[in-house]
Amino acid sequence: MIIARRRLLKAGAFGIAASLAAPFVGRTGWAASPTHTLKLTFADTQSHPLYDVLKRFADDVSKRTAGAVELQVFSIGQLGSGTNILTGLQTGIIDFCAHTSGFIDTIFPKFQVLDLPFLFSDSASAEKLLDGPVGTKFMDMLPTKGIYGLGWGHWGWRVVSTIDRKAPEPADMKGLKIRVQPGAIFAATFKALGASPVAIDLTEVYLALSQRVIDAVETPMISLAATKHDEIVNTINLTNQVYNVGVMMASKSKFDALPKDAQEAIRAASVNLTRDWRTTIAAKSEDIAARYKAKGMTLVEPNRDDYRKATASVYPQFKDIIGADLYDAVLKDVGHA
Repeated sequence: MIIARRRLLKAGAFGIAASLAAPFVGRTGWAASPTHTLKLTFADTQSHPLYDVLKRFADDVSKRTAGAVELQVFSIGQLGSGTNILTGLQTGIIDFCAHTSGFIDTIFPKFQVLDLPFLFSDSASAEKLLDGPVGTKFMDMLPTKGIYGLGWGHWGWRVVSTIDRKAPEPADMKGLKIRVQPGAIFAATFKALGASPVAIDLTEVYLALSQRVIDAVETPMISLAATKHDEIVNTINLTNQVYNVGVMMASKSKFDALPKDAQEAIRAASVNLTRDWRTTIAAKSEDIAARYKAKGMTLVEPNRDDYRKATASVYPQFKDIIGADLYDAVLKDVGHA
């Protein structure tokens, strides 16, 4: 059964969750179902705000199933690296996973279209696309990889945080050694800017920054605090080059093995998850920016128009990989075509 049905993807439309909110208590036969303890992991630390969001999701699932389904939440590194999490999901070693599009790119290259530099002008345009027909197409394709997509989330806008380098203009990126996600499109973006991208697992970035193996890290601001990278970097260039899509996913084999009532409960809880995920990240992003300003860190507002022009050459490099139909549909939706 394809999870990515239209009613689940339109999580931004308030009121849907209310219609799905009734728990399973009292449903005929549910109490007789065995208890299912399942592992849910995500691509960040327990200090990240998403950890609490996922705990609330787990509580919601438990309530909807009258305690018959328990989701145990693990952070990155506990069940494997960022890349291993996804392969574990495909093989059924891991049951559920919240991950970023940049890592999904490695097993599902078509996802790279969502990480094209400066594709989205704001969160509203990104959520409109994800919650609409184009977003449905992505979810409908995931089962071919042994994965179900339950809903969309947001990790925060990706920025470039450096050790002592301001980059208001694209030329300021030249020669910068920067950690990027493993998706090829991230490396292509920074190569177009003259930087030197390096793919390093998130768990190893702190040491790499400390030893100056890299000069910068390309993550959302919230991740700086969660990983303590803000102990080393002191300048944040607010490039906002990628919306940084998040996806809640389930192992297809594990999900199919659950009772139908449990599947329905998890789908319903995923609607609330998307809304909670987005609003929490938006609020925490504002909080962390204010905290960094008060702390005296340098926050740079770059010339995004020039950055967009400087990275325009990245787009045609990935059109064939993404597929012309999907590529054109995405660009048309966001007003680039």
